[in-house]
Amino acid sequence: MTLKDTRTSRRSFFLQGGAALGGVAATAGAAMLPARQVGGEASGQSAKSADREAIRQLHIQFTSLVESHGYEATAALFEPRAQVDFGATGVIHDAYRANSLQRHDSLQFAENGQRASATWHVDVATGMPLAGDCTAAQMARLQGQLLDRHWESGRIEATYAKSLGQWKIAALRYTPA
Repeated sequence: MTLKDTRTSRRSFFLQGGAALGGVAATAGAAMLPARQVGGEASGQSAKSADREAIRQLHIQFTSLVESHGYEATAALFEPRAQVDFGATGVIHDAYRANSLQRHDSLQFAENGQRASATWHVDVATGMPLAGDCTAAQMARLQGQLLDRHWESGRIEATYAKSLGQWKIAALRYTPA
């Protein structure tokens, strides 16, 4: 992959941290209403349950694909105009894992049931490309270590949109704890 390809590919979307989360996504997230009340209808509860499970599976698929470096498949989980903010510029997110605060995770649906917002508490493996050309850095690269990697805790705040019966990620923002 050439430098030009790296800057314009779907993979670069994740390597460079995507676009900053703009006011539109922040406003959409703030406009989310509390979980809709279904009034005890079995079919309504079933649909709501199915939507919750679909979003949970979408989140699990996202975290799994990031960890396995499936960037093309990861990009397909997002809406075409999704906005992403991974925090610090130049930091690569290499893996996500649920952490001890996951009991505080939340998922709420908009009144129309076509949008949702969630907060996921995670530990994230972050890394910076190895700098320098010293012997230790050269040896690390030869062994496949391309990042100076460490783990930190934080949370993912995401907005989801349902289109043609399928949930996609509309906006995603990572904030360190």
